[in-house]
Amino acid sequence: MSVRVAHNGTGLTGREALRGIIKDPDLELVGLLTSTADKTGVDAGILAGMAEVGLPATSNLDDILAAKPACFCYCATAVRREEDAIADMARLLRAGINVVTIATIPMIYPPAAPEHWRQIVADACREGGTSFYATGSEPGVGSLNIPTALLASAGEVDAYRMDIYALGLDVVYPIRDVLHESMGFGKPDGHVPVRIASGKVRNDWETVVRYIAHLLGIELDSIELDWESIITPTDLDSEIGVVAAGTIAGHRWRLSGMMQGESVVAAQYFATLSTTPWPDTWPRPANDTTSALVYRVEGRPNLRMQLYFDPQSGEDRLNSAIPLTAMAAVNAIPAVVGAEPGIIEHPLHGPQIVSRQARASRTGATP
Repeated sequence: MSVRVAHNGTGLTGREALRGIIKDPDLELVGLLTSTADKTGVDAGILAGMAEVGLPATSNLDDILAAKPACFCYCATAVRREEDAIADMARLLRAGINVVTIATIPMIYPPAAPEHWRQIVADACREGGTSFYATGSEPGVGSLNIPTALLASAGEVDAYRMDIYALGLDVVYPIRDVLHESMGFGKPDGHVPVRIASGKVRNDWETVVRYIAHLLGIELDSIELDWESIITPTDLDSEIGVVAAGTIAGHRWRLSGMMQGESVVAAQYFATLSTTPWPDTWPRPANDTTSALVYRVEGRPNLRMQLYFDPQSGEDRLNSAIPLTAMAAVNAIPAVVGAEPGIIEHPLHGPQIVSRQARASRTGATP
């Protein structure tokens, strides 16, 4: 029997999750919630970039509750509305609807998330007899699930570091509010990017550092943040407009879990435009790429593994990290519905959350 699912979020990532739900042979889309007036009443298939499926989007949460989904896939943005997102999901959980989300990043490793978030969600799960699971790509599958598998082959571990490369962002993620305001591209020398000044880097990524340290049984003394910006000496053309000389054209930050004065677990992030000059002091991925994750384990054995996100084929050339983020949530839905009530505190893995669309594409079972 198919799992009844409702969904919200039809932006870049949410649309991919909606598409994944529609195409999954084990899921049945029974509701689509939108807060956008011009999307209300539009068929879910159209909003997913597909053929119509006969289900119009609604702006009324009561319509979703009346559809009685077993799970709600929450992919609406939580940027600058994190508390509201937690409240939204708690209402669903209390109503007896399990929740999978990519929106509240710190909850990917709940023991390191804000205590009041955990309490709200745990209370709602208990009241509704439901389960809650947060995931994504990075932070998410790329920074939790994959390192967990890699470290299954480790012995002595002296240090672990994950390098995240988000390059050419004006081409693959041309959202000015994110690149100009959050990352600071085009801002004057000395500007502190909002994601650093607001604490977003710490809020989102300390969960990863703490998870890996917990996995390895390491007691950290502290977690330290260092960062730097690239200031372009000349005007740079980009897909978000001209980035003037003397302004920010990229940045690097690193969160280091420290033990006895040394970094033992770290996450490091590189963000650039397609025209940003690359500093000689920054390590590069093994091959030219727009997106990559590089895992480094110093010890016995010494390990280095690189994961690429090749762009999708076709006209949109979508960055593959976007459908990866979406499918991490969609693929987990049946396992979350079948889980014991409560917050799922560790990344799900195993054959029960592998894509089900491969067999569907072979049998023609879905639209």
